[in-house]
Amino acid sequence: METKGAIMRIFPEIPEFGEVAFSQYSTPYAAVLEAFLESGKTGLREFEEFVEENGGTKADVGKFLISIFQYLLIRYRRYGDEKVEVPAFKVFLTLKGWLNENGFENDYRRLLHSFVGYLVDIAEKIVEKSDCELGPAYMKTAYLLTIEAEETFEEEYFSELKKKAGEILTKVYKNCGIEEVPPEKRERGC
Repeated sequence: METKGAIMRIFPEIPEFGEVAFSQYSTPYAAVLEAFLESGKTGLREFEEFVEENGGTKADVGKFLISIFQYLLIRYRRYGDEKVEVPAFKVFLTLKGWLNENGFENDYRRLLHSFVGYLVDIAEKIVEKSDCELGPAYMKTAYLLTIEAEETFEEEYFSELKKKAGEILTKVYKNCGIEEVPPEKRERGC
């Protein structure tokens, strides 16, 4: 089974998946992935339609997307696999949009609550390897996620995480000569 090929077909906008090892990824959706790969279709919307045409549901698609994110985080945390950093960050952002658009807001909130700290760590590592165009973009996105978490959840941890991410972002801005101050609140529509 060509798991990596199928995942890259679902996420053509994340070419960094090409560097990720999927040999330990196990999924109950292997047959669906193989059939999708053989179909020649490309993209998340196409995958969603393919799953539904073959008797699956949006919930199945959501579970699959979450399983990909969880696998990437396991590789990051357990094995220190740096090759999953960018894909994990991008998959989380895809999950945020997809889950909220498809009525799975509670699942998104659980993911945000559980993993925003890892996303800040990942963004900080991406910044270390990136130029002054990409690095600040990843760090600002992570910082905005901490603001969202602080506004959504009442635990002090999220305020402390926001402060940490803000300090990192301020440092990145300074190092890159960007004259901008991290916002205190999310802008409308974010």
